[in-house]
Amino acid sequence: MAITFTKKNKNKSYIDMIPMIDIIFQLTIFFMVATTFKVTSGIELELPKAATVSNVTTTQLSISIVNENQIMIGSVETSFSELNARIIDESKKSSTRSVIIYGDKNMEYNLLIEVMDILRKNGYISIDLALIKKRE
Repeated sequence: MAITFTKKNKNKSYIDMIPMIDIIFQLTIFFMVATTFKVTSGIELELPKAATVSNVTTTQLSISIVNENQIMIGSVETSFSELNARIIDESKKSSTRSVIIYGDKNMEYNLLIEVMDILRKNGYISIDLALIKKRE
């Protein structure tokens, strides 16, 4: 007498992708609403271009430099002679010690170095320069 075994149909398992699509759609909408876009100051600048550019997260303090008489800290216009006092005021307001400098490509190199020295003397350790990526 031979025993025959019947083959049971196994349930096929699968991954339901519809909930994942819903979640990704909701995350996309969330990030579109919660993202801050390019924040620029009121001074027209022509930023220099470089081949190697990396993105930097938005910092608490941004400085725009055109010349000695046209410097903006955030949205407040100042001059080089008042810069140190303004930096001290800004450093008291925020504990973040990072800054991004938007410098016009025609500004004097020495002015940039002097501004960076003032920032370092006031405890700013992360100083980034804004650039535009060159098109290849």
